[in-house]
Amino acid sequence: MSATDTEWEEVRRKADLRGLPMARYLVGLAERDGGEGEPAMALAEDEQRELLEAVRDIRSLILEGADATPLVRDMQERVAVQFAAWSRAMVRSGRRDGLMEALAAVLGEDRARIVASSLASETPAADAPEEETGQGSLL
Repeated sequence: MSATDTEWEEVRRKADLRGLPMARYLVGLAERDGGEGEPAMALAEDEQRELLEAVRDIRSLILEGADATPLVRDMQERVAVQFAAWSRAMVRSGRRDGLMEALAAVLGEDRARIVASSLASETPAADAPEEETGQGSLL
Protein backbone atom coordinates (compact mmCIF):
# COMPACT_ATOMS: atom_id res chain seq x y z
CA MET A 1 0.00 0.00 0.00
CA SER A 2 1.37 3.37 -0.96
CA ALA A 3 0.37 6.84 0.19
CA THR A 4 1.85 10.28 0.60
CA ASP A 5 3.04 11.47 3.99
CA THR A 6 -0.03 13.68 4.23
CA GLU A 7 -2.33 10.73 3.48
CA TRP A 8 -0.58 8.58 6.10
CA GLU A 9 -1.00 11.37 8.65
CA GLU A 10 -4.73 11.45 7.91
CA VAL A 11 -4.98 7.66 8.27
CA ARG A 12 -3.02 7.80 11.54
CA ARG A 13 -5.29 10.59 12.85
CA LYS A 14 -8.47 8.66 12.01
CA ALA A 15 -7.09 5.44 13.51
CA ASP A 16 -6.20 7.31 16.71
CA LEU A 17 -9.71 8.82 16.88
CA ARG A 18 -11.14 5.30 16.83
CA GLY A 19 -8.54 3.97 19.28
CA LEU A 20 -7.16 1.50 16.74
CA PRO A 21 -3.69 0.67 15.51
CA MET A 22 -3.19 1.82 11.91
CA ALA A 23 -3.12 -1.75 10.57
CA ARG A 24 -6.44 -2.66 12.25
CA TYR A 25 -7.99 0.59 11.02
CA LEU A 26 -6.90 -0.13 7.42
CA VAL A 27 -8.14 -3.73 7.56
CA GLY A 28 -11.45 -2.43 8.88
CA LEU A 29 -11.72 -0.06 5.93
CA ALA A 30 -11.12 -2.92 3.50
CA GLU A 31 -13.70 -5.12 5.25
CA ARG A 32 -16.46 -2.51 5.14
CA ASP A 33 -19.43 -3.32 2.99
CA GLY A 34 -20.11 0.26 1.95
CA GLY A 35 -21.99 1.16 5.10
CA GLU A 36 -21.80 4.60 6.67
CA GLY A 37 -22.62 6.15 3.28
CA GLU A 38 -19.24 5.27 1.79
CA PRO A 39 -18.35 2.80 -0.95
CA ALA A 40 -16.89 -0.58 -0.07
CA MET A 41 -13.10 -0.67 -0.08
CA ALA A 42 -12.84 -4.30 -1.20
CA LEU A 43 -14.71 -6.50 -3.65
CA ALA A 44 -16.89 -9.35 -2.43
CA GLU A 45 -15.50 -12.86 -2.97
CA ASP A 46 -17.62 -13.51 -6.07
CA GLU A 47 -16.62 -10.10 -7.51
CA GLN A 48 -12.95 -10.88 -6.91
CA ARG A 49 -13.30 -14.25 -8.66
CA GLU A 50 -15.11 -12.63 -11.63
CA LEU A 51 -12.43 -9.95 -11.93
CA LEU A 52 -9.64 -12.54 -11.73
CA GLU A 53 -11.23 -14.64 -14.46
CA ALA A 54 -11.69 -11.57 -16.69
CA VAL A 55 -8.02 -10.61 -16.26
CA ARG A 56 -6.94 -14.17 -17.07
CA ASP A 57 -9.12 -14.14 -20.21
CA ILE A 58 -7.69 -10.81 -21.35
CA ARG A 59 -4.11 -11.93 -20.69
CA SER A 60 -4.71 -15.16 -22.60
CA LEU A 61 -6.15 -13.30 -25.58
CA ILE A 62 -3.35 -10.76 -25.72
CA LEU A 63 -0.44 -13.13 -25.15
CA GLU A 64 -1.68 -15.89 -27.42
CA GLY A 65 -2.11 -14.01 -30.69
CA ALA A 66 -3.41 -17.08 -32.51
CA ASP A 67 -6.32 -17.42 -30.08
CA ALA A 68 -7.06 -13.71 -29.94
CA THR A 69 -10.49 -12.56 -30.98
CA PRO A 70 -10.79 -10.39 -34.09
CA LEU A 71 -11.30 -7.35 -31.84
CA VAL A 72 -8.06 -7.98 -29.94
CA ARG A 73 -6.12 -8.61 -33.17
CA ASP A 74 -7.59 -5.42 -34.64
CA MET A 75 -6.52 -3.45 -31.56
CA GLN A 76 -3.00 -4.90 -31.73
CA GLU A 77 -2.70 -4.01 -35.41
CA ARG A 78 -3.99 -0.48 -34.87
CA VAL A 79 -1.52 0.15 -32.05
CA ALA A 80 1.34 -1.17 -34.20
CA VAL A 81 0.38 1.09 -37.12
CA GLN A 82 -0.02 4.13 -34.87
CA PHE A 83 3.35 3.46 -33.21
CA ALA A 84 5.07 3.10 -36.59
CA ALA A 85 3.57 6.37 -37.86
CA TRP A 86 4.37 8.22 -34.63
CA SER A 87 7.96 6.98 -34.41
CA ARG A 88 8.64 7.81 -38.07
CA ALA A 89 7.19 11.29 -37.60
CA MET A 90 9.38 11.84 -34.54
CA VAL A 91 12.53 10.86 -36.43
CA ARG A 92 11.67 12.74 -39.63
CA SER A 93 11.00 15.93 -37.67
CA GLY A 94 14.41 15.70 -35.99
CA ARG A 95 13.07 14.59 -32.61
CA ARG A 96 15.07 11.39 -32.12
CA ASP A 97 15.92 12.40 -28.56
CA GLY A 98 12.22 12.88 -27.79
CA LEU A 99 11.46 9.46 -29.23
CA MET A 100 14.15 7.84 -27.08
CA GLU A 101 12.89 9.67 -23.98
CA ALA A 102 9.32 8.51 -24.63
CA LEU A 103 10.41 4.93 -25.26
CA ALA A 104 12.59 4.92 -22.14
CA ALA A 105 9.74 6.31 -20.02
CA VAL A 106 7.48 3.45 -21.07
CA LEU A 107 9.91 0.58 -21.63
CA GLY A 108 12.99 1.46 -19.60
CA GLU A 109 16.39 2.44 -20.98
CA ASP A 110 17.54 -1.04 -22.05
CA ARG A 111 14.36 -2.01 -23.89
CA ALA A 112 14.15 1.46 -25.46
CA ARG A 113 17.59 0.93 -27.00
CA ILE A 114 16.48 -2.46 -28.35
CA VAL A 115 13.33 -0.99 -29.90
CA ALA A 116 15.27 1.95 -31.35
CA SER A 117 17.80 -0.48 -32.80
CA SER A 118 15.05 -2.54 -34.45
CA LEU A 119 13.52 0.64 -35.86
CA ALA A 120 16.87 1.72 -37.25
CA SER A 121 17.37 -1.63 -38.97
CA GLU A 122 14.28 -1.20 -41.17
CA THR A 123 15.30 -0.51 -44.78
CA PRO A 124 13.24 0.18 -47.89
CA ALA A 125 13.01 -2.35 -50.70
CA ALA A 126 15.97 -2.01 -53.08
CA ASP A 127 14.07 -0.76 -56.12
CA ALA A 128 11.08 1.02 -54.52
CA PRO A 129 11.08 4.59 -53.16
CA GLU A 130 10.53 4.91 -49.41
CA GLU A 131 7.10 6.49 -49.88
CA GLU A 132 5.85 3.45 -51.80
CA THR A 133 7.10 0.82 -49.37
CA GLY A 134 6.06 2.66 -46.23
CA GLN A 135 9.35 1.50 -44.73
CA GLY A 136 12.70 3.04 -44.19
CA SER A 137 15.33 3.73 -41.63
CA LEU A 138 13.85 5.41 -38.59
CA LEU A 139 16.94 6.25 -36.62
